[in-house]
Amino acid sequence: MDLQEITNSPNFPVEILSSIQHPVIVTDLEGEILFANPVIHKVLGYDPDELKGKSLSFLFTPEDLTYLYPNLLFLARQNKSFEGELMLMRKDGSRFFAFMVLRACADKDQGRTTIVFSIHDIDKLKQIEKAFRVNSFEDLAKVADGIAHEIRNPLVGIGGLVNRLYKSCNALHEHGKYYDFIIDNLNRIETLIKKVEFFARLPQPRFKVVPIRELINSAVEPYLGQIEKRNVDLKISIEKSTLCVDASLVARAVSIIIENTLDALSEGGRIKIHSEMKENQCIIYIRDTGSGIKPEDIPYIFNPFFSTKADGTGIDLAVVKRILESHGGHVEVRSEPGKGTTFFLTFPLERRRAIRISRLEDAVQGMATSK
Repeated sequence: MDLQEITNSPNFPVEILSSIQHPVIVTDLEGEILFANPVIHKVLGYDPDELKGKSLSFLFTPEDLTYLYPNLLFLARQNKSFEGELMLMRKDGSRFFAFMVLRACADKDQGRTTIVFSIHDIDKLKQIEKAFRVNSFEDLAKVADGIAHEIRNPLVGIGGLVNRLYKSCNALHEHGKYYDFIIDNLNRIETLIKKVEFFARLPQPRFKVVPIRELINSAVEPYLGQIEKRNVDLKISIEKSTLCVDASLVARAVSIIIENTLDALSEGGRIKIHSEMKENQCIIYIRDTGSGIKPEDIPYIFNPFFSTKADGTGIDLAVVKRILESHGGHVEVRSEPGKGTTFFLTFPLERRRAIRISRLEDAVQGMATSK
């Protein structure tokens, strides 16, 4: 028997699908189940025979029945494929992360099209990834706590002894300078410890819808005195829109950039803050006409403890990067020495994919109507 004869055998497709070691479900274009391979019992808890004739919708979470499930069927009817991560449900009602591959298969001989759903259970992989991230940050937090404890206690002792010595002796003028120098540097070390602790222990965002203009104004307000004192021209042009973010964290990120901008504008200049809605993103631009950043330094400025300032710690911009990433966004910078710097803070307006929040069929019909 040659290969052609084998592949033409009526049982060949069933044997192939049954031998695959992850769930495979075949449906018609309406989602009615025609076949499920045996491994589906191990992963989903169903016997293959009990699924025949039922709708595949049982596999999807209630919140995905409105858009995601109909959209997958629509893609199949359009002879389009799908690959992506989503949340599915087992027979016992538990949810799990899966990677689904959808393919439409046309049978010209029988004049019909079926849909093949291949499901990979990636729930354990997701849990491992999450545990790795959490454990990594927990280790970092423990290190930060250890450093803070080992440094802060001696600092308190040193500060107390310096105060006692200064008050108990007949202080000369030059002694006052030494005393101020010591206290200033002790305060700098304490500030650095707090920044490292915040970086390591960055809280999970508590998302809430807030007006962007209100958010930016609250971040800038503490610096208005410095801005006026340094004769800096500040212009804020923010759209009347909202963002779903943790307002306190985002305000902190903006404040850090304002501080860096003011450091670059010691002799006056301009700061412009404006926003732009672009596709599914909100981009906040913070531009200045300061001294700029050297091209060779730009790839490293968001790394912890990298700083271009002689007295800088380099932790602040790393905090900005972590805050943006915790919101599903990112931060970029463009700069030209002597002309200024622009920071781009990009936030997603909708963290869910389009396929989960709107009907593709309606969009296609709308496009056809408008033509």
